[in-house]
Amino acid sequence: MRPQRYVVQLLVIVLGFHAFGHSQSSENVRLSITKDVMDEITHNRLASVRERFSPGLKDSVTENEMKDVRNELVRIAGAFQEQISQSTRTVQGTPTYVSKSQFEKFKVELRLTFNDSNQITDFQIGPISDLSPESMEVSAKAITELLRQEHFDQVSSQFNDRMKAAMSTNRLGASWLHVTAHLGQFKSIKLARKDPDLDRVDPSRRRTLKFRLMLTCTMGAHFHPL
Repeated sequence: MRPQRYVVQLLVIVLGFHAFGHSQSSENVRLSITKDVMDEITHNRLASVRERFSPGLKDSVTENEMKDVRNELVRIAGAFQEQISQSTRTVQGTPTYVSKSQFEKFKVELRLTFNDSNQITDFQIGPISDLSPESMEVSAKAITELLRQEHFDQVSSQFNDRMKAAMSTNRLGASWLHVTAHLGQFKSIKLARKDPDLDRVDPSRRRTLKFRLMLTCTMGAHFHPL
């Protein structure tokens, strides 16, 4: 029975290596596709990009809509200069393939997800900020201090137009007071970090639109106001 047991163990090892190799190969293929898609976008070969879409994504995104997205991207970010890198990232449990490029005014990220047939199931592209985590931490602390002092008008003055429309000064003040009423007075910042999944810029003001800020209040609870 011993030789048979060794054969079974060897088979398991071989299959394990095969599965690992297939995973690595699939990842490399998708990274290559992501690079090619960015090239096709910058050279305005949008029909070729759309041919890579899954049936569901094709039904939801027309070629004309893709042209509008590309034109808006060029208007905001300027002319394409070069691709910088390709990488993988897990976003809400989903493997996401990212191509980062340098355009004239901003860096731009293309984010793709794939099905088992390596067809694109989700497509996102947009400018990202160049702010370092250290700069973001300084900004987060400054905004938090303004909130603590209840200088809500000064916080609102740093919002872009879309944020101002969604969150008036009065609403911001009411939201902050609601938080402190339930969680206690603000105590300290536990963490302020630049979250790549929420990294988008306001083209009109060249500042980051979104970031994640964790606060520690007197009762020790965590809250994400921004």
